[in-house]
Amino acid sequence: MARAYTQRTKAQGLIVWQGGAVQHASFFDGFRADELIASKSMAKMVVGVVIGRAVMEGHIRSLDQPVSDFITEWRGTPKEGPTIRQFLQNSSGISRFKYNNFAPWSQTMREYLSEYHERILIDETKLDYPPGSEYDYSMITSDLLALVVERATGQRYADYVGRALLQRIGAAPGTVYVNRPGGLAHAGCCLMLTPESFVRIGILLARDGVWEGQRLLPEGWVAETVTPSPANPHWGLHMWIGRPCVERRRWFPERSQPVGVLHSECYLADDLFLFDGSGNQAMWIVPSRDLVVLRFGPPPTRRPGEPGEFDNSVLPNLVIRGLEAAAGRPVPGPLPAPKGSVG
Repeated sequence: MARAYTQRTKAQGLIVWQGGAVQHASFFDGFRADELIASKSMAKMVVGVVIGRAVMEGHIRSLDQPVSDFITEWRGTPKEGPTIRQFLQNSSGISRFKYNNFAPWSQTMREYLSEYHERILIDETKLDYPPGSEYDYSMITSDLLALVVERATGQRYADYVGRALLQRIGAAPGTVYVNRPGGLAHAGCCLMLTPESFVRIGILLARDGVWEGQRLLPEGWVAETVTPSPANPHWGLHMWIGRPCVERRRWFPERSQPVGVLHSECYLADDLFLFDGSGNQAMWIVPSRDLVVLRFGPPPTRRPGEPGEFDNSVLPNLVIRGLEAAAGRPVPGPLPAPKGSVG
């Protein structure tokens, strides 16, 4: 049933890993297992994992360090105070994202398209609200964290992702978008990896940051990652959280996203957290069941709010019900999500 739903929603692939092995893998429309996924905003979740590696390796002393310890151009300015933790929580106060301004001359588009977009990030951003007081889902936030990684480690973002993360978990290499040779990575959108590489990152998180007996993320890091941030209960340290149960979860604040991501029922695991990207690129992680479910591909033909839209709760719940049935345990019935939205 999970495979049928994946195919019906126009995905290119579905992988289910559980208990130490791939239990199912399906690919559609000619997709090959060694191709790279256009991960969209699932790349943001990788930023948080990479920050954890930088803490583990001693490049970053604490999440409560000011970002200006690394972006030294901000010292002595209103921007010197926000911490790495506040950036990871999308509550930095830096340049509130203008959701309705995609004109070519807007800061949003120039930051995305400029050959030297790091200068826009460093020089043109402003402190728009007190750090920690709002939730603000923004590409600028994740791209600035890539700059923090580069300055903290002395390595380019892609090189550090490869050396410190992918190689350590036996994952295949990938690509990240830069606007010029030697430029700063667009870490918030444009990391491309194979499906297996994403699943391996999911396994690392499902197993509390330990890979084959070796700790790669600080002890307690995953628990902290999935602790709700003060301004959004569904967002931790650059990670989406499955609880509280709600019919629609918004990426953006309510004022700018009237229709959120659909959950027709509650997730069947209280500890579920997820990578989530535009077009329903998603990876659900359930540590209590040693479970990772990855769905990827083009956006479904139905938009949020339209009949037949993609339902974020269907795939992980189908898999969990299948695991219960296979183990001879009672299969959970429907748990309809409360009407309303959070975000």
